[in-house]
Amino acid sequence: MGADLLEQTVRLYGDAIYRVALQYTRCGADAEDVLQEVLLERYQAARPFASPEHERYWLLRVAVNKCKNLLRTQKRRRDVPLEEAAALSAPPEPEYQALYDAVWTLPRNQRLAVDLYYFEGYSTGELAALLGTREATVRTWLRRGRLKLKERLKEAWDNDEL
Repeated sequence: MGADLLEQTVRLYGDAIYRVALQYTRCGADAEDVLQEVLLERYQAARPFASPEHERYWLLRVAVNKCKNLLRTQKRRRDVPLEEAAALSAPPEPEYQALYDAVWTLPRNQRLAVDLYYFEGYSTGELAALLGTREATVRTWLRRGRLKLKERLKEAWDNDEL
């Protein structure tokens, strides 16, 4: 049962957990560590969930908490060059590459809010609970992130980089 549960969890939620951890930590190795810790936590809490959405929410909340703990306990933060970090999680569709690169330039809170809202489909209320903040704060992060994305993509369009 344990191996089946982990395989199913990785298959259904592994990419989303890894992407959130990568967005939060900006380091592929740290994101992999967080993914492993989340899977271990899921294995140890082998309990049924009310729905797949509830399980996904729980796993992403655990991932955010693990990322916060990791960054809090690190004596020295490691930075990955932006090009390397973006290449680690770039979507396969080349037409979205410029957008994805622009998302990577956002500050952490805006980057997480944009990723979870647009790529994972969470509402602002769900994001507020997931990230441990107020819903108005999440809406502010999204608004500021969208404005910065608009500016950066317009610059890229004007410079004929798209």
